Amino acid sequence: MSSEQLELQVQRLSAALRVPTESYDDNGNVDEDPRWKTFEDFHQVLERLFPLVHSQLEIRKVNRYGLLYTFRGTDNSKKPILLTAHQDVVPAGPASRWTYPPYEGHFDGSFIWSRGAADCKNVLIGILSAIEDLISQSFVPFRTIVLAFGFDEETGGVRGAATLNQSLVQEWGPDSFLFVLDEGGMGVQSHGDALYAYPGVGEKGYYDIQLTLEVTGGHSSRPPRHTGIGIMADAIVALENEPYAPRLTYSNPFRRVLECRTKHSPEAVQPWLRDALLSGDEYEIAKKLAEEETEEKWLVQTSQAIDVINGGVTVNALPESIEFQVNHRIALHESAQYINSQIRRVLDPIVQKYELELRFETNNGSYAGGPDPDAISSGILKAKGLQVINIAPISATDNNVWSVFSGTIRHVFESTESGMGKTVVPAGNIMTGNTDTLHYWNLTDNIYRFTPSRNGTRLNQHGIDERMGLTAHLEGIRLYYDLIRNFDNWEDA
Repeated sequence: MSSEQLELQVQRLSAALRVPTESYDDNGNVDEDPRWKTFEDFHQVLERLFPLVHSQLEIRKVNRYGLLYTFRGTDNSKKPILLTAHQDVVPAGPASRWTYPPYEGHFDGSFIWSRGAADCKNVLIGILSAIEDLISQSFVPFRTIVLAFGFDEETGGVRGAATLNQSLVQEWGPDSFLFVLDEGGMGVQSHGDALYAYPGVGEKGYYDIQLTLEVTGGHSSRPPRHTGIGIMADAIVALENEPYAPRLTYSNPFRRVLECRTKHSPEAVQPWLRDALLSGDEYEIAKKLAEEETEEKWLVQTSQAIDVINGGVTVNALPESIEFQVNHRIALHESAQYINSQIRRVLDPIVQKYELELRFETNNGSYAGGPDPDAISSGILKAKGLQVINIAPISATDNNVWSVFSGTIRHVFESTESGMGKTVVPAGNIMTGNTDTLHYWNLTDNIYRFTPSRNGTRLNQHGIDERMGLTAHLEGIRLYYDLIRNFDNWEDA
C-alpha cells in the first residue's frame, strides 16, 4: 500500500482506539448502566471514518449498541457471508503502567499502542476499511455481505452477539450463511521455511466452578489447627497437583496441524513426532507434547486456573466463609461432567481429612458427600457449577468453502514481503479461548476464527502495552478485500 493509505489507516485505527469502549463483568443492562454510553461516541467515530459505508449500507442497531450492516447483493440464490468483530475492550488498568497512555492510539512508526489495538478493533476497522474501499470503486456485490459487531464479547456476548444472532435468524433463518469469519485463531507462524496460517475451526469448552467453605468463626487469638483459609489452601494445592490428562484424539484438528508440520517443515519438528503420528498412542503423543511446556499443550489438555479467591473480614476474627473460583477450558476429549467427577475425586481426601460435608450443585442436580452423613461436620464445602459453554462444533477443512477461504489466505500471505518465496500452509486449529462465534453456531457449519497477523505483529492482548503492527493491519485489510471478491463470483456447491 502507498504511504497515503498507510497514513489513512493510522488515522482510522487511532481514532477508534481513542474511545474507551470498556466492558465489565458487572455491567448492567444497556438502558440502565451509564458505562455503556461510551459506545455512542464510538458509533459517531465510525460514521465519520466511513462515510460511504454509513450512507450506502443498511444499518440496524440491535439492543442499542450492537451494529448490523447489510451490503445487499443482487443474487438472492447465493448464501450471504458474515464478517464479525467486537467493539468492546477489556479495562486498561492504571495508565501509569503503560509506555504510552492506553487510549492515546500512539503510532511509533511500526506499531499502534492502545487497549484494543490487537483485540480487536484492528479487525473491526480492517473490515470496514475493505468495504469502504470497495464502495469507492462502485462495487455492487452479487452475494450479500453482512457485518455484525457485538459490544460485550469480553464478558460473554450475551447482550451483543446473542441478540445480533436472534436478529440474523429472524431475517435469514438458521443455517443461512455460507460462512462466518470472526477474530481469533493463532495467526500466521513460521516453522522452518514455511508459514503456517492457523484459523480456529473449533473452540475448547468453558466451565467455571465456585467452591465455598462455611466454618465456625471465633476470635483469632484461639485459632484451630487450620483456619478455613488454611483448609481452602489445602484444597487449592490438591487441585493444582492433579492436572487433567492430555490426549491427542484423531478428531482433534491440532493433529492435522502436526501432520502438516512433519510434511512441510520436517527439520523444525521433534524427531519422534512423524513416527508417533503414524503409529503412536493418543495419550503418549499428547504426554510428550505437554511435557515440552509450550502453549500448545493446552490444545490437547483441559486447563484449570484458580483465578478468584475471597475470605475473611478482619484480621482478629476467624474467617467463616471462604470462596474461590476455578476456570476450566475443556479439551475436546472431556466435558463439564468429567470435570465435576474429577473435582469430587480430588477433593474427597480433603473432605475426609477435615471432616467436612460436601455439597456439589450443578445444572444436572446436586450431590452430597462427606465422612459420615450422620456425623456432625466441622464445616460445609459447597461446589457450584457456574457458566458452561460446550465444546464448539468443528468446522470442516475438506469442503469447497474451506478451499476458497484457505486459498485466499495463501495468496495474500505468499505475496507479502515476509512471505515471498515461502509456502503458506493454512491448517485449521483449535482455540483455547472463545469468541462471539459461540452465539452463531446455528447460522452455518463453516465458522472460521482468524485474525490475519504474523507472529510478532500482534502483541499483549489483554495486557499492558497492547499493540498492533500497522503492516499486519494492512495485510488484514487485503485479506478481507480478497475474501469478499473471491466469494462474490463463486458458485455455491
